[in-house]
Amino acid sequence: MSAQTENKVENKVENKVENKIIDPQELYSRIIKNNIFELLKIINAKYPSKFPKNVIKTELDYVMGNINLVMISSQLNATKISSARSKVKRPIPKIDSATRCQARIWDEIFDRVTNKIIIEVDDEFQVSDYNDINIKKFDKKYILGKQCGRKKTSNSNYCLQHNRHRPHGNYLETPSKELCLHFMIDGGYLEKETNDE
Repeated sequence: MSAQTENKVENKVENKVENKIIDPQELYSRIIKNNIFELLKIINAKYPSKFPKNVIKTELDYVMGNINLVMISSQLNATKISSARSKVKRPIPKIDSATRCQARIWDEIFDRVTNKIIIEVDDEFQVSDYNDINIKKFDKKYILGKQCGRKKTSNSNYCLQHNRHRPHGNYLETPSKELCLHFMIDGGYLEKETNDE
């Protein structure tokens, strides 16, 4: 093939690529499908006996068939429009620790040393009964949730909402064994054992 012919072929390919308009819906679909596929591969790597490789394609097709991409697309567009309109950002007021509500609020479990979210709790805390939790060891290693960010009301350690209701207790106190188990179960930190009979 001559150099002139090669240039013509390259120009045609470049023109096709440049002239092709990518439908945003198709782009969202590809991105979501790729991300779900990567997550399914991670699940397979972590739990190969419960989630074998031959199931990945079936699960991917099932998930993609049940996602409403039109809704996702419109939400993404709405987010872009609203964020473009709100150019002025209101500063988040800093609340002094002495006037901050002491309630514990639902969030992830954090490593006490690094203050980063943990992926799973240590084997010694993989329990099914809260009585089996060594609360002193747990509290030295992990932090449950976060501290409420609102101001205290007068003559109280809590904000108005947490004066009425504190389902997760006081952030500054050692959590109960029941609360630890609640965070581990509802946060998905406990390995689920199934009988393969």
